[in-house]
Amino acid sequence: MRDATVRRMGAEARVSPAASDSFEGAGGARPRVALDGAPQSTPAPVDDADPMKHIAYLSSDELKGRDSPSQELSAASAYVAQYAQKYGLQGPNTLNPSDPYHQSFEVFSFAGPAREAAAGSEHGHGVHKEFGHEVFQEGFYLDENMPPETRALLSSKYAETLKAAGRPLAERSGEPMSVEQLREVAQFDGMTQNTLAMLPGTGPHKDEVIVVMAHLDHIGTGRNGTVYNGADDNASGSAVLMAAIPELVEAQKRGELDRSVLFLWTGAEEKGLVGSQYFVDHPIPGLGLENISGVINMDMVGRWDDQRLSVIDTNSRGKANYFREIVGEANQELADPFDRLNQDINVYRDRQDGAVFSRKGEDVLFLFEGLSNPNGGGELMPDYHGPGDDIDKIIRDNGGNKPRRVKDLMVNVIEKAANRSA
Repeated sequence: MRDATVRRMGAEARVSPAASDSFEGAGGARPRVALDGAPQSTPAPVDDADPMKHIAYLSSDELKGRDSPSQELSAASAYVAQYAQKYGLQGPNTLNPSDPYHQSFEVFSFAGPAREAAAGSEHGHGVHKEFGHEVFQEGFYLDENMPPETRALLSSKYAETLKAAGRPLAERSGEPMSVEQLREVAQFDGMTQNTLAMLPGTGPHKDEVIVVMAHLDHIGTGRNGTVYNGADDNASGSAVLMAAIPELVEAQKRGELDRSVLFLWTGAEEKGLVGSQYFVDHPIPGLGLENISGVINMDMVGRWDDQRLSVIDTNSRGKANYFREIVGEANQELADPFDRLNQDINVYRDRQDGAVFSRKGEDVLFLFEGLSNPNGGGELMPDYHGPGDDIDKIIRDNGGNKPRRVKDLMVNVIEKAANRSA
């Protein structure tokens, strides 16, 4: 069996032979999942268009929870990039011609008391059960090209974190901290990356881009060795993106994709939306905000029953954007439409990657599995940020049908967004 290797950042990220061979349907070993009441192991799906196939690998113990940064997250990124290349998608990062499927960045965290206030006691991430993160909640990037507004946001976060640690920041001028000053209170944690793949449009609006995104990282392992596999959070959203590619490629070949589609798997979301902020702050030629014509973010789309989802399709003032109409139409075109598209997660608006884009005025659709009450409201799934977030819970809840149905819905939504007349 071949050993698929992607080189970057001076190291090697390896896709396991089992994972890489499964792209061609080879007969090698593949990730296996446990089923309640079933034999001890059941082969994972082999169809590229089935998100459960990709969830099985991305949430396997082999990837040790896909922390940012880690070799295992790099391996997951290599898996995604190799898959995109198989379907002919382009690596769009012309600023990194030797590895155009990746956008690498350094990850930092605050040092000293501020670090202690931000870090949790078990796995090093902040202990919280509220969904998502604020920007730079536990980590951040630093470089000389950081825009002033991002430095101001990070300076404010540093002051908040020190205050939480009982160490108020000395009075400063109204100016944000400089990059040099921020480096003095930070420690370098390593390099990580966003993973990108472009499906070019074929129509008159091909220079406009629909961004479809999901964060690829999770929270890694505990200090006692417990693996936090993150099957739902967010192997599910990452896998839905992957599974949508074959159908969208066929639509493109038929000339039915006017705008281009950028698939973006972000890194360091669990540190505080770091990868998405870096992407927006460091525009790749042709992928700046002026080129973006809508953003779709998927996070945790695997659990509960398969007849409902929760969505955010409004701006910060509560006004519906163009996705409201598109999602309704796309849902009704499914053979079995979702019964409920609940509007019950506005409290999470600023705690997911799409918020980085909506703050810049982009139309954003956020798709989420829902809360404990099927009719709207309630609590997060009980395994959120816990070691029980495994693929067997998705199978137990809905047999894997929810990620598959989300994929079908998203193919419809992406095609409609790419081809809309406005």
